[in-house]
Amino acid sequence: MRDERWSSNRRMREWLEQWSAADAVSPARQVSSYRSIWISDLHLGLSLCKAEELLDFLRHHEAENLYLIGDIIDGWKLGPSWCWTPAQSAVVKEIVAWRRRGARVEFLPGNHDELHSDIVEDLFGLAPSRTELIHRTVEGRRMLVIHGHQFDSSLAAGQWWKGNQVYAMALRINQWYGREWAERWHRPRSLSAYLKCRVKRAVEYLTDFDDRALFEAARRHKVDGVICGHTHRPEQRLIGPIWYMNDGDWVDSQTALVEHYDGALRLLRWGSLGEQPAEPETMVSGEVS
Repeated sequence: MRDERWSSNRRMREWLEQWSAADAVSPARQVSSYRSIWISDLHLGLSLCKAEELLDFLRHHEAENLYLIGDIIDGWKLGPSWCWTPAQSAVVKEIVAWRRRGARVEFLPGNHDELHSDIVEDLFGLAPSRTELIHRTVEGRRMLVIHGHQFDSSLAAGQWWKGNQVYAMALRINQWYGREWAERWHRPRSLSAYLKCRVKRAVEYLTDFDDRALFEAARRHKVDGVICGHTHRPEQRLIGPIWYMNDGDWVDSQTALVEHYDGALRLLRWGSLGEQPAEPETMVSGEVS
């Protein structure tokens, strides 16, 4: 196992050296400041990772606290299918630059990187010391921050193989839709968007977790809410009296959760138009204020 880990780390260093020309220094720009930012499910090393968009987001934002809440690298894809690009190297450098500028950067491992946390440490200089933490907002609300795979019944029950199969299925569906559907069918954009939504919902059903597990975790930790990722679906809603907030991902949704300096929590989507509120259907309960 140690030899395999060393070999993986050596390959990672070789990839980083290969793309060392990627520059994390950006020109003068307008920067939005927040007290805290949560991002997860970057899946660096995956060809579907939206690294360029994530890099642009990081260069246009700053925060006192940056929480990386799991699946930062995709350890499940180590091997021949591993994909590392200059943009992904630049993302690593930018996060390291955040730390040098004084931001508190916390890494909580997810199911895709918990067995490869040494690679995350090599890349970012972040050694995970815990899998969850309590964040206290400006007005004193206690929020449990955790990746979220702990609430996934297929993984929590020890059925890792099932979670891996579902993940592989989701990737195949995503790749099939994005590449082959457009080639085989010529349909109006509205129908295309509708079909993509239906496929996405089917995948979400396979990877979602039970609200009861979230509620029990919140009650056990005596917190006001839970902030997590894992499902790749940005959400913000109440489960009884508990706030459930999911920051989405950087494979599809390109979203982050931010805390304003007055304590308000809000989902943001980053795209060609810059910072936008997350789409209405993901904002089930509106902004927390």
